[in-house]
Amino acid sequence: MKVYSGSKYPKHKSYYKKPFLKTRGFYFLLIVIIAVSSFIYFSIKNTSPEDINDQKFSDQNNLPINSAKVLLADGSLEIKAPNENRQAIGPDFQIESQSYIKTGSDSKAIIELPDKSLIRMKADTQIKLEEIGMADIIIEQLNGTAFHRVNDSSTAIYRVKNGSSELTALGTAFNVFTTSQLTKVTVTESRVKAKIYDKDENIINMRTIDSGTTATINPDLALEKMIETEDVSSNDLIDDNWYAWNLEQDQNYKFFTGIFEQTIKLVITKPEKAEMTVDNEKITIAGETEPGADIFMSGKELDNNDGHFETEYLLGSGENEIEIVVQKGKNKNKRLLLITSTKEKSILTLSGKTEDNAVTLSWESENLDDFTDFIVLKGGTEDPTYPDAPYHSVKSTLFSDTWSNLSDGHYFFRICTLNSENECSNYTDNYETSVGENNVTEGSIALVATKEDENITLSWNLSNDLNPTDGFKTIISQTEDPVYPGNSYHSLNSNERNDTWKKLTPATYYFRVCLLKDNVCILYSNNVAIELEELQQTGKLTLIGAQNGNKIDLAWENSDTPVTKGFKVIMGESPGITFPSKDHHLITSNTATNDSWANLETGKTYYFRICQNLGSSCGVYSNEVKINF
Repeated sequence: MKVYSGSKYPKHKSYYKKPFLKTRGFYFLLIVIIAVSSFIYFSIKNTSPEDINDQKFSDQNNLPINSAKVLLADGSLEIKAPNENRQAIGPDFQIESQSYIKTGSDSKAIIELPDKSLIRMKADTQIKLEEIGMADIIIEQLNGTAFHRVNDSSTAIYRVKNGSSELTALGTAFNVFTTSQLTKVTVTESRVKAKIYDKDENIINMRTIDSGTTATINPDLALEKMIETEDVSSNDLIDDNWYAWNLEQDQNYKFFTGIFEQTIKLVITKPEKAEMTVDNEKITIAGETEPGADIFMSGKELDNNDGHFETEYLLGSGENEIEIVVQKGKNKNKRLLLITSTKEKSILTLSGKTEDNAVTLSWESENLDDFTDFIVLKGGTEDPTYPDAPYHSVKSTLFSDTWSNLSDGHYFFRICTLNSENECSNYTDNYETSVGENNVTEGSIALVATKEDENITLSWNLSNDLNPTDGFKTIISQTEDPVYPGNSYHSLNSNERNDTWKKLTPATYYFRVCLLKDNVCILYSNNVAIELEELQQTGKLTLIGAQNGNKIDLAWENSDTPVTKGFKVIMGESPGITFPSKDHHLITSNTATNDSWANLETGKTYYFRICQNLGSSCGVYSNEVKINF
């Protein structure tokens, strides 16, 4: 039997290991955990609820990441945020999801989304930011027009909804017009996928809309007609100021502009801003385009100096809308300037009195400045000018002048203001008189004229020394100096001071009023020339419509048609309808976009158009819509 006398374990050592829970290390670790937990607890407890929940949607810093921002608010812009009242907002205002945004009747706005996509809203447009996350962006376009500029590097799926219709961006730029269930989309870059859902949210129709295409989407039509498309070109769209403005915005950001890439160059270098307020009577407008391009400003052709142009534009008091168009071959471009002048219009009015061989002139002025003297001009024909005609120089503090010892004859007098550079401006109308034995009447008649559509209204005032007893003749001609008898006239009694010539054809007309004595004209007024132009067929009206139960709903979009008297919605039972037609609705609102027709006989085909109301006639007509009822 072997006996082991040694061991590998050292003497005086315990073979039992104490548990960690009973060691000093455990108690030290426990104290550390309790201290850290207490710190976190009291930090959370002492945090103000305002710091957690108060999301400030203004220009402050503690904003939610997924909020949109107002970049431009030109005119009125309102928001209806969740659980808040509607309020007016402006630039830099932060907008949370589920908010409603609405532009006013004469305004536009730009909204920047969290992924840097842009929504440009036209006047009378309302949208809802249904979802604005970095994965999904869903815009509900309730009514109006909005241009959607999608960030091409965004990770979000960008969708625009209107009822059961949905548009998904497959590119970066498209314009959407909505009213009721009708949607019109125009794709200017890349593509958009259009979908229509049924009440169970199943897709019942789908089509991809390519760049350069306009699609009209109407879920109420037959399946094959729900999505109808037509081709559009950049020239078709650039005539619309809305597209011209969006193109300018895109070019400022150096975005790819799709079908507008071939648009002719047009850069406005003066003034610096397209919309501004000035305290001047005129401004300098300058720009750059392509050499050889035709340049038009408010209808007037400008010189193209190797791709540059510059001109002085005389401003009227108040708002001035200045349209600049360049065209070369089939390509064109357009810019619109809105310049408001706060300077009051200068007014200088002249009257006169003839006695023997002397003519005494007097005048009144308003809002005249920056001149040194009045210049009183005399001529044997109308419109004498400085310095070619004989003249008197009169101090700026005096308001009368006399020409004596005049030879017998017929004279025309005018006043102008002379500035420090020896230039005359603010010319008055002519004071016309005769000197000699045939001069039997003292005093003057001041005539002015205004035009509206095909009508011209005359108004006149008499100097105090005239006492009319036998009435007046208003005389019209297409040559200067109409006379009675000899030209067409209206007869008016002695207490009348205005007259209207109605339904005149386009031409230049000359008017005078004469004072009668024994049916002989003894004194004529000044000449007034008025040009009646062909009614401008400017702008475009686009009409869409569909049957909705027992009625027909119509909606339209107005692209730059000047509307001052509302619209006429005309209906007929055969194509090619014009006003007057079988029936029509008068829409008095200048901003209306829809109309409904009820009590129609079923089983018939109806044709509809909308037109610009000019009173007794129509101006611009829309396309014609055919509906089988």
